[in-house]
Amino acid sequence: MNTAQDFMIRDVISIDPNASIRELLLLFAKRNVSGVIVTSKDGKLKGMVTVGDVFRHLQPQVNHSIDAITFMTFYTAQNSLPERVQVMLEEPVTKIMTSRQLIFTTVDAPLEEIIEVFAGRRFKKLPVVNTENKVIGVISRGDLLRFIVMEMLTQ
Repeated sequence: MNTAQDFMIRDVISIDPNASIRELLLLFAKRNVSGVIVTSKDGKLKGMVTVGDVFRHLQPQVNHSIDAITFMTFYTAQNSLPERVQVMLEEPVTKIMTSRQLIFTTVDAPLEEIIEVFAGRRFKKLPVVNTENKVIGVISRGDLLRFIVMEMLTQ
């Protein structure tokens, strides 16, 4: 029976929760990834952050007590996208990362269980942690699919 340890990536790309969003974006560009795991200095899982989180943070927040046209007229006059980006770049990753209700797995999780996790959710990466909650690997949807295809082709 195949388990997470058979197909997880051990070279985990991660970032410290106190790093700036500027550092995060540079990491995305340098490593050509769209999401990373957020870990403490001792390697413990703290969260996940993706390009989608960055975009959601840049999106103007509409105050529903006024109509959207009035808000957008005022907001865009006061806060252009370049201004919002400049402010955001210096904010910490903690401001945009997902840290609640994190889904993760362990090295001994069976292949079928991991497929079920990905099938029931929209995320693209699944951290693999040890008994001390330290990140020791990551599984992406693409890596999982490649593993399944290779297993099927070699049988």
